[in-house]
Amino acid sequence: MWISWKFWAVWVFVLGLITLLAFGFTTDPKKVPSPLVGKPAPDFEVTSLNGEHKFSLSDFKGKPVLLNFWASWCAECRTEAGILADFHQKHGTNTEQFVMVGIAIQDTPENAKAFARHFGKTYLLGLDDEAGNIALDYGIYGIPESFFIDPEGKIFYKKIGVVTTELMEQQFKPFL
Repeated sequence: MWISWKFWAVWVFVLGLITLLAFGFTTDPKKVPSPLVGKPAPDFEVTSLNGEHKFSLSDFKGKPVLLNFWASWCAECRTEAGILADFHQKHGTNTEQFVMVGIAIQDTPENAKAFARHFGKTYLLGLDDEAGNIALDYGIYGIPESFFIDPEGKIFYKKIGVVTTELMEQQFKPFL
């Protein structure tokens, strides 16, 4: 007996869906290449989280910069907060070998300030505007995300997800 074309159409659809899902589960979303790597980092101006002053990325030309996007509601950002604070104490605060900047996105000033206090963030912190313009300029689609910027202002590495001390040491080794 001959099986109808509808039977085969359903099987082709099911197999196509299984193939698509199998490909999706084998692809690491944290390995998405950034079109910004190798290009100048988009400049921005933001008011510091404590409201004391404004700063822009171009203020730090001549020093390597770690630009980190985070939020108080982000679980991975909690894991990363201590790592960033320790690295900043070791290489940023004490020796001023590099600059660390954190931009909170999709957050309130109150929650971002409380998070920063709780986790001992002492480096430069700012809050993206309500439209998320800084995050949009950098193509942020999830947090945490970090951009490693050389002293000339070019992005040389992007990390999606939690950074480690080892990764930061490795990426900043030529500059420290």
